[in-house]
Formats: sequence, structure tokens, C-alpha cells
Amino acid sequence: MRAQVARLKAKGVPLVDYHIHLRGGMTAEKAYDWEKKTGIRSGVLENTGAGWPLSDNEKLAAFIKDAKRFPLLIGIQVNDRDWYKTMSEENAKQIDYVLADTMIMALEPNGKPQKLWLEDEYEIKDPQAWLNRYFEHCLTVVNEPVDILANPTYLPPRVEKYYDEFWNTERMGKLIDAAIKNGVALEIQSPSKFPKNSFIELARKKGALLSIGRNNHDDHKEELKRSLDVLEELNIKPDEMFVAE
Repeated sequence: MRAQVARLKAKGVPLVDYHIHLRGGMTAEKAYDWEKKTGIRSGVLENTGAGWPLSDNEKLAAFIKDAKRFPLLIGIQVNDRDWYKTMSEENAKQIDYVLADTMIMALEPNGKPQKLWLEDEYEIKDPQAWLNRYFEHCLTVVNEPVDILANPTYLPPRVEKYYDEFWNTERMGKLIDAAIKNGVALEIQSPSKFPKNSFIELARKKGALLSIGRNNHDDHKEELKRSLDVLEELNIKPDEMFVAE
């Protein structure tokens, strides 16, 4: 990884892992140590929303205060769709970026949000109808005032067989166009096989920005192998990468 990082940096590609959760033993200090050892800048975050670690503005403020002990980028991962209406102005000023994904969706209009990776908790009786609703959900998320769409083109395992049919050029284009319109970067996440290179190449062709992230669950040594491999294989240029301001 060190050699890979050196090659990418020599080409001027900005390397920032924006998806480091402070959970499972991972701390701001450990994230900063990892940054110093690897030369890849660390962006730390935690999940916000009802039932999540940062469930109110007081907890969010405490998270920001703790993370600011180190020179790190500070973000949040938003899980409630009304997050931008409930966050305090003061907290909004203190964070560097907002990350969201499409992996939590109400199964019925105005229904309870469902974690889509917990497939034992719900049924998909009509895959095509479900996928159509899911695409509308994807467009909802990418049209929120977020900076990064994590794990774009994600599908739950039981409908992954429809991936190429579902994520056709038209749907990929609509999602990418919305991301560009709203200034949302599209993540190349190391633990995920999505998005496929065809999506990344179309995003580049259209002029979308990209980001990388690990989406860790603990403090074990994590390397950004898939993310870095894609950056090299596709010869990603410096100006194609998202940089938090």
C-alpha cells in the first residue's frame, strides 16, 4: 500500500479516507496515527439520526468537540431524511462534510425506515416494483444537501442478480446527473464491490467527482485496497477527486 500511495501522490491525486467511523474501538487518535503512518488523510464521522449514536444536537456537539482534539476532517453520516432540518446551525458550521448512503429506506410511504442489509427483517415480493421504488429513494438521497454519496449503486444481496439490468445506462446517468447538479461526490468504497467500474467510468465521462472510503466497523488495520486499485487501474486524475473545503 505504501508504494501504491506514493505512486498516486506522485501524480498529485489527493488521498483522503472520508469514511472512518469512530466505533468498535476506533478513535480520533487512532485515525490520526493511521494518517501519519500512511500519508492518507483521515476523515472521521459517526451516524446521526433517531436511534443512532448521534441522535440529537447535544451528542453531535460532543462528538465534534472530541474529534477536534486532532487535526482531522470531521463529518457525519446522515440516516434520517430530514436531517438538514433538525441539525443546529452551530453544529453545521463545525463539520467539514456530510456523507449519506441509500441503504436505509422505508418499505412503504411514510413507513418505518428499514436497514436494507438486514434482509431477514423484510420481504421483496415483487422485485421489479421494489427496485423502482428503490431508485426513487436513491434520487431522494442524492438530492439532499450532502457532500458524498457512499456505496452508490448498492443493492441488497437478494436482488444483486438484477444489478446489470437495473443499473443500466439510463438509471446510472440519472443518478450521476443528480450528483453533479448537487455537487455530490460518488464514493469508491473498499469493502464494497459497488459501484462497478462501468458506473465510475460513466461518472468520469459526465464530470462527477469521486471519493474513497473504508466504512470500518472496528479499529482493526484497514487498508483501502479496492479504492486505491481503482484509482490506479482507471488512471483517475487529481481534479476528478472530491476535496472537502
